[in-house]
Amino acid sequence: MSLLALAPLIAIAVVGGVALVLRVQRNRQLVLLGQVVETHVSRRAAPSILYFTGANCTICHTAQEPALRALATGLDASVQIREVDVASEPGLARRYRVMSLPTTVVLDAEQTVRHINVGFATATTLRAQLIEAGLPVAA
Repeated sequence: MSLLALAPLIAIAVVGGVALVLRVQRNRQLVLLGQVVETHVSRRAAPSILYFTGANCTICHTAQEPALRALATGLDASVQIREVDVASEPGLARRYRVMSLPTTVVLDAEQTVRHINVGFATATTLRAQLIEAGLPVAA
């Protein structure tokens, strides 16, 4: 049997292996829900968002950043959206187990992880997650 005949089987095995690794990583991230990852950060008056990005992340710059800007225009100034460049702060990315970009992490006022979004998250989704994390809703 030639190597060319085995190529589809090799491709399936590689894709399956990558899918398994990503599933295990996602499960490791879900363990962070309800945890305080950064204990040295002071408590805030409102929930916040950590936005993990990178210089070469096209989706980050063309979709996630505009969604975050749209979200920020309707938020109180006490809500912080912190952009984290994974190349500049790899330790922080490791602590939050970030493996793909963009990733957004919604924290409540006590800095407890409430939501982790791997990939693009809409402004509507993030707003709902901030509300679940304790953002006061205007009447």
